[in-house]
Amino acid sequence: MVQLSLAIAFPCKKAKFLFHPCLLLTEPVLVGVLALPADPSGDKNIGNGQGLQFITGACLSDADCGSGCCATLRGSGVCSARAAANEQGKQGCGFSSDGQLAVTPTASAISISVSVTTPVATETPIGSGSIDADAAGAENVGLGNGLQFITGQCFSDADCASTCCAGRAGTANGACAAVAVANANGNNGCGFVQS
Repeated sequence: MVQLSLAIAFPCKKAKFLFHPCLLLTEPVLVGVLALPADPSGDKNIGNGQGLQFITGACLSDADCGSGCCATLRGSGVCSARAAANEQGKQGCGFSSDGQLAVTPTASAISISVSVTTPVATETPIGSGSIDADAAGAENVGLGNGLQFITGQCFSDADCASTCCAGRAGTANGACAAVAVANANGNNGCGFVQS
Protein backbone atom coordinates (compact mmCIF):
# COMPACT_ATOMS: atom_id res chain seq x y z
CA MET A 1 0.00 0.00 0.00
CA VAL A 2 1.13 3.55 -0.74
CA GLN A 3 0.29 6.38 1.66
CA LEU A 4 -0.78 9.50 -0.15
CA SER A 5 -2.38 12.73 0.96
CA LEU A 6 -5.54 13.04 -1.08
CA ALA A 7 -8.76 15.04 -1.19
CA ILE A 8 -10.94 15.29 -4.29
CA ALA A 9 -12.23 18.68 -5.41
CA PHE A 10 -15.62 18.28 -7.09
CA PRO A 11 -17.02 18.70 -9.69
CA CYS A 12 -14.19 17.01 -11.53
CA LYS A 13 -15.32 14.80 -14.39
CA LYS A 14 -11.91 14.55 -16.10
CA ALA A 15 -10.01 12.80 -13.26
CA LYS A 16 -8.92 9.67 -15.14
CA PHE A 17 -5.71 9.12 -13.19
CA LEU A 18 -4.39 9.66 -9.67
CA PHE A 19 -2.27 12.79 -10.18
CA HIS A 20 -4.85 14.84 -12.10
CA PRO A 21 -5.07 18.63 -11.56
CA CYS A 22 -8.60 18.10 -10.18
CA LEU A 23 -7.12 16.32 -7.15
CA LEU A 24 -5.99 18.43 -4.22
CA LEU A 25 -3.63 16.76 -1.76
CA THR A 26 -4.54 17.52 1.87
CA GLU A 27 -5.47 14.52 4.07
CA PRO A 28 -3.57 11.21 4.49
CA VAL A 29 -5.37 8.20 3.00
CA LEU A 30 -4.25 4.73 1.91
CA VAL A 31 -4.61 4.00 -1.77
CA GLY A 32 -4.08 0.58 -3.40
CA VAL A 33 -1.89 0.24 -6.46
CA LEU A 34 -3.99 0.67 -9.60
CA ALA A 35 -4.01 -2.14 -12.14
CA LEU A 36 -3.43 -0.43 -15.48
CA PRO A 37 -3.30 -2.23 -18.82
CA ALA A 38 0.10 -2.32 -20.51
CA ASP A 39 0.64 0.16 -23.35
CA PRO A 40 0.30 -1.91 -26.56
CA SER A 41 2.79 0.30 -28.43
CA GLY A 42 5.61 -1.48 -26.60
CA ASP A 43 4.49 -5.03 -27.49
CA LYS A 44 7.28 -5.35 -30.07
CA ASN A 45 9.86 -4.79 -27.29
CA ILE A 46 8.72 -7.63 -25.00
CA GLY A 47 11.08 -10.58 -24.73
CA ASN A 48 13.57 -9.56 -27.41
CA GLY A 49 16.37 -8.60 -24.98
CA GLN A 50 17.31 -5.49 -27.01
CA GLY A 51 16.78 -2.95 -24.20
CA LEU A 52 14.22 -0.93 -26.17
CA GLN A 53 11.21 -1.17 -23.85
CA PHE A 54 10.12 2.09 -22.17
CA ILE A 55 9.43 2.54 -18.45
CA THR A 56 5.96 1.11 -17.59
CA GLY A 57 6.15 -1.25 -20.59
CA ALA A 58 5.82 -5.02 -20.09
CA CYS A 59 9.05 -7.08 -19.97
CA LEU A 60 10.31 -10.64 -19.52
CA SER A 61 13.80 -9.76 -18.21
CA ASP A 62 16.04 -6.80 -17.36
CA ALA A 63 17.50 -7.08 -20.89
CA ASP A 64 14.17 -5.96 -22.43
CA CYS A 65 14.20 -2.58 -20.66
CA GLY A 66 15.97 0.60 -21.72
CA SER A 67 16.46 1.26 -17.99
CA GLY A 68 17.97 -2.22 -17.48
CA CYS A 69 15.36 -2.98 -14.81
CA CYS A 70 12.41 -5.36 -15.23
CA ALA A 71 10.58 -5.15 -11.89
CA THR A 72 8.06 -7.69 -10.60
CA LEU A 73 4.55 -6.26 -10.19
CA ARG A 74 1.69 -8.63 -9.28
CA GLY A 75 3.42 -11.58 -10.95
CA SER A 76 4.30 -9.73 -14.17
CA GLY A 77 7.32 -7.79 -15.36
CA VAL A 78 7.23 -4.02 -15.87
CA CYS A 79 10.17 -1.83 -16.92
CA SER A 80 11.05 0.56 -14.14
CA ALA A 81 13.68 3.09 -13.18
CA ARG A 82 16.07 1.41 -10.74
CA ALA A 83 15.39 4.14 -8.18
CA ALA A 84 11.66 3.29 -8.26
CA ALA A 85 11.94 -0.51 -8.57
CA ASN A 86 10.65 -1.11 -5.03
CA GLU A 87 7.85 1.48 -5.11
CA GLN A 88 4.10 1.22 -5.74
CA GLY A 89 3.92 -2.52 -5.16
CA LYS A 90 6.93 -3.41 -7.32
CA GLN A 91 9.33 -5.98 -5.89
CA GLY A 92 12.64 -4.84 -7.36
CA CYS A 93 14.55 -5.42 -10.59
CA GLY A 94 15.33 -8.90 -11.84
CA PHE A 95 11.96 -10.26 -12.97
CA SER A 96 12.43 -13.34 -15.14
CA SER A 97 9.98 -14.86 -17.63
CA ASP A 98 9.29 -17.76 -15.26
CA GLY A 99 7.81 -15.20 -12.84
CA GLN A 100 10.58 -15.54 -10.25
CA LEU A 101 12.69 -12.73 -8.86
CA ALA A 102 16.36 -12.99 -9.74
CA VAL A 103 17.27 -10.62 -6.89
CA THR A 104 15.91 -10.06 -3.40
CA PRO A 105 13.82 -6.91 -2.96
CA THR A 106 15.32 -4.35 -0.58
CA ALA A 107 12.09 -2.82 0.76
CA SER A 108 9.01 -4.47 2.20
CA ALA A 109 6.86 -1.39 2.79
CA ILE A 110 6.83 2.00 1.13
CA SER A 111 5.46 5.23 2.58
CA ILE A 112 5.30 8.17 0.20
CA SER A 113 4.28 11.71 1.01
CA VAL A 114 3.24 13.59 -2.13
CA SER A 115 2.89 17.32 -2.63
CA VAL A 116 1.68 18.56 -6.00
CA THR A 117 1.62 22.12 -7.25
CA THR A 118 0.74 23.25 -10.72
CA PRO A 119 3.79 24.91 -12.28
CA VAL A 120 3.27 28.07 -14.28
CA ALA A 121 5.35 28.22 -17.43
CA THR A 122 6.98 31.62 -17.81
CA GLU A 123 7.43 31.13 -21.52
CA THR A 124 6.00 28.76 -24.07
CA PRO A 125 8.76 27.07 -26.07
CA ILE A 126 8.03 26.55 -29.74
CA GLY A 127 9.47 23.53 -31.52
CA SER A 128 9.88 22.63 -35.15
CA GLY A 129 10.66 18.91 -34.81
CA SER A 130 8.84 16.02 -36.41
CA ILE A 131 7.32 12.75 -35.21
CA ASP A 132 9.86 10.01 -34.45
CA ALA A 133 7.94 7.15 -36.12
CA ASP A 134 10.22 4.52 -34.54
CA ALA A 135 9.57 5.67 -30.96
CA ALA A 136 7.02 3.93 -28.74
CA GLY A 137 3.76 5.90 -28.74
CA ALA A 138 4.40 7.58 -32.12
CA GLU A 139 0.79 6.89 -33.09
CA ASN A 140 -0.37 9.24 -30.29
CA VAL A 141 1.73 12.29 -31.28
CA GLY A 142 -0.11 15.37 -32.55
CA LEU A 143 -3.63 13.96 -32.30
CA GLY A 144 -4.69 15.94 -29.23
CA ASN A 145 -6.65 12.96 -27.89
CA GLY A 146 -4.86 12.70 -24.52
CA LEU A 147 -3.59 9.14 -25.08
CA GLN A 148 0.18 9.70 -24.98
CA PHE A 149 2.01 8.22 -21.96
CA ILE A 150 4.54 10.03 -19.76
CA THR A 151 7.92 10.34 -21.55
CA GLY A 152 6.23 9.93 -24.96
CA GLN A 153 6.74 12.61 -27.64
CA CYS A 154 4.06 15.32 -27.80
CA PHE A 155 3.19 18.42 -29.78
CA SER A 156 0.96 20.00 -27.10
CA ASP A 157 -0.60 19.38 -23.67
CA ALA A 158 -3.65 17.90 -25.46
CA ASP A 159 -1.58 14.90 -26.65
CA CYS A 160 -0.74 13.80 -23.09
CA ALA A 161 -2.79 11.70 -20.66
CA SER A 162 -1.12 13.84 -17.95
CA THR A 163 -2.28 17.03 -19.79
CA CYS A 164 1.34 18.26 -19.67
CA CYS A 165 3.67 18.46 -22.68
CA ALA A 166 7.01 19.74 -21.35
CA GLY A 167 9.65 21.26 -23.60
CA ARG A 168 13.38 21.27 -22.99
CA ALA A 169 15.82 24.04 -23.83
CA GLY A 170 17.84 23.21 -26.92
CA THR A 171 15.42 20.62 -28.31
CA ALA A 172 12.67 20.89 -30.89
CA ASN A 173 10.32 18.30 -29.37
CA GLY A 174 8.23 18.00 -26.22
CA ALA A 175 7.69 14.99 -23.98
CA CYS A 176 4.65 14.19 -21.85
CA ALA A 177 5.44 14.70 -18.17
CA ALA A 178 3.75 14.57 -14.79
CA VAL A 179 2.68 18.09 -13.82
CA ALA A 180 4.59 17.75 -10.52
CA VAL A 181 7.93 17.33 -12.32
CA ALA A 182 7.37 19.40 -15.47
CA ASN A 183 10.10 21.86 -14.46
CA ALA A 184 12.63 19.22 -13.35
CA ASN A 185 15.68 17.91 -15.22
CA GLY A 186 15.97 20.86 -17.60
CA ASN A 187 12.32 20.87 -18.71
CA ASN A 188 10.62 24.24 -19.21
CA GLY A 189 7.25 23.23 -17.71
CA CYS A 190 3.92 22.34 -19.26
CA GLY A 191 2.59 24.21 -22.26
CA PHE A 192 5.08 23.16 -24.97
CA VAL A 193 3.57 23.76 -28.42
CA GLN A 194 4.97 22.19 -31.59
CA SER A 195 5.00 24.66 -34.48
